[in-house]
Amino acid sequence: MSDTPPDLSELRAALTSADEEIVRLVAERMRIVRQVAKTKARSELPSFDRGREDELLERLEKRGEEHGLGSDIVRDVYAALFAASRRAQRQLRAPELEKFTIGVVGGTQGMGGFLARVFRDGGYDVEVMGLGVGRTAEELAADRDLVVVAVPIDATVGVIEAIAPKVRPGACIVDVTSLKAAPMAAMLAHAPDGVEVVGTHPMFGPHGEDLDRQKVVLCRGRGDVWFSRVKRLFEAFGAETIEAEPGEHDAQMALIQVLIHEKTMVLGSVLERLKADLGRSLQFASPIYRTELAMIGRMFSQGAELYADILTSNPDASRLSHYFEQEAAHFARAVAMGDRETVVKRFRQVSEYMKDFAAWAKRQSDAILDDVMRHG
Repeated sequence: MSDTPPDLSELRAALTSADEEIVRLVAERMRIVRQVAKTKARSELPSFDRGREDELLERLEKRGEEHGLGSDIVRDVYAALFAASRRAQRQLRAPELEKFTIGVVGGTQGMGGFLARVFRDGGYDVEVMGLGVGRTAEELAADRDLVVVAVPIDATVGVIEAIAPKVRPGACIVDVTSLKAAPMAAMLAHAPDGVEVVGTHPMFGPHGEDLDRQKVVLCRGRGDVWFSRVKRLFEAFGAETIEAEPGEHDAQMALIQVLIHEKTMVLGSVLERLKADLGRSLQFASPIYRTELAMIGRMFSQGAELYADILTSNPDASRLSHYFEQEAAHFARAVAMGDRETVVKRFRQVSEYMKDFAAWAKRQSDAILDDVMRHG
């Protein structure tokens, strides 16, 4: 092999110098992050601020464009830097967290098992019961500071009615189901007056190392002390918390869960009836189709009971399902009749409704599709 050309050696030396400067700047950034963590801790602010991250990333993408950098490079680099910053902040603040005992009813699998592991790894004294493991639910509830009810939706109210009277005064009972009105009413009705009540809904599946960038909805029930403690607990592990009334939460879940899950279930059902060759279709697939098919497959890789409960337990589900049926029938008639104008008219009506939402949706979907094209 010939010797390395002098000009290539000079370029490699310049790259090495640039890389060393990047490392120095990353180290400086992490030093500032540690100072930020201390400042946030004094003010009891969460380590994750979605608005701040989104605003900063948008500004950095524009700066990258000025220097000829694609937005995908900026997003990839800063996704890693932001994640490292959040992790460093959580680690620095962990020793200062207020500790209390936690009991998880239904803590052997699913969301209960996930939260039990995360809290235990964070230094909390966590006891679980469920599926023949541990003490009875009533015994666990009687001597834990924070009692978490993490059982299937259809069993939640019954479990609350059984264990809430056993929770000791000064403690707190919470649930983690995707409905809030009925569980909150049960906790308030059956827990003694000295027991505080908080409703929670982790808006994600039980996977990952902790709650980094995940959303958790909180509903006030009874008392302020434990509401603040539960809020800080979730935020300490990286979650973004959102406060809502139980009725508002359930109405939003009808949109976010019922409507979307029903749509996904219908698509999967149609594919099954067609006996579609999914492997072959992926060979023709655009990134959008691959993403949609992945979400369908993800749903049907999980438990039927969970999705049946989501679709049938929400009090607003029937109304939204009826709208879904009407709109699907409207488009089906137009397709059957070859009525192009009806499709165009309805499309434009929806586009007008979504026009203020479109800019955000375009950025988000572009980022998702870019990632699918690079890694999918």
